[in-house]
Amino acid sequence: MGRRRIIQWATGTVGRHAVAAVAAHPDLELVGAYVYSDTKVGRDIGEICGIDDTGVVATNSIDDVLALDADCVLYMAQGEMDPFGAVDNICRLLASGKNVVSTAVTALIYPQSLGAGVVDRLAAACAEGGTSFHATGIEPGWAAEVVPLTMSGLCRKVDSILVQELLDYGEYDSPSMLFDIMGFGKRPLDQVPMSDPAVAGSSFRASLMLLADGLGATIDDFTFDRQVAVTEEAFEVKAGSIGAGTVSAQRFSCTAVVDGRPALTVEHITRLRDDQAPDWPSGRGWKVIVEGTPSLVLEAQIATGGEDENDQACLGTAMHAVHAIEPVCAAAPGIRTFLDLPTIIGKHVLASTEN
Repeated sequence: MGRRRIIQWATGTVGRHAVAAVAAHPDLELVGAYVYSDTKVGRDIGEICGIDDTGVVATNSIDDVLALDADCVLYMAQGEMDPFGAVDNICRLLASGKNVVSTAVTALIYPQSLGAGVVDRLAAACAEGGTSFHATGIEPGWAAEVVPLTMSGLCRKVDSILVQELLDYGEYDSPSMLFDIMGFGKRPLDQVPMSDPAVAGSSFRASLMLLADGLGATIDDFTFDRQVAVTEEAFEVKAGSIGAGTVSAQRFSCTAVVDGRPALTVEHITRLRDDQAPDWPSGRGWKVIVEGTPSLVLEAQIATGGEDENDQACLGTAMHAVHAIEPVCAAAPGIRTFLDLPTIIGKHVLASTEN
């Protein structure tokens, strides 16, 4: 079998990591790239992503991408603000005969979370193109799905599962995400998309639905929670200024109620500085707590060598997608979640000579 032919869709932080990984992978060949910025059109995708030239020129023409001969598209657009627009693009790619691995919309990790209409559209596009679709990530996309499902294999009984993400966003360079969407640097009562607990936690519903499906459980209902902490003094972060009395830390969660009890919870605890909300759980990475027989706790730290944890999390997101390419291409046509694919492993990573 020859190398898999790959198209990269979008070149943000995750996309840039994916391009570098595909370019260095012995089983993959980069053959196309879709970009959103006019300043990137016509440039070599390698130059855009900070690696050697690849010979692949970026385009913003969807028709050009659809016309390419490729095995898989790594769809890494920022799709959360327009999930159904992302679904439109993904369906066109699938129907054109290209498998798709996506990190763009967390709800697509378990497409049923977006309703039967989305499931039907994706399934029809896969059938038309003879292709498969898989959505992934790191959290959601690994810590809230792959890790607890793996841990459950050691249990006779599970009473509850709590997944926590613990990260410092002080070095996260996205003012629109931090300020306009998440509400950092705002007054606690200011209205932003994530000021509504149901909105803040809704991206975790897909993970919990997939987890419940894998464990053979039925979800009765969902509950949501959001708490914020404010800073007593002004300080600077990479994305901008945080004024005194404004939000400097927040924790938000979604809980699935099973058999009348809060059984499955995903919670994100995010700070802009280590000393903010000192009474909340702290750490760098993810923690999965399983209460049951036996009870288990697993902690995964990231950026243990002092790297930028947000950049390293984006790298992990990209690699979970890149490593999924081969099993997705090899799968039977259709929607393929973590429940349908073999374990995603990092083939060739041990043999790599990269620094």
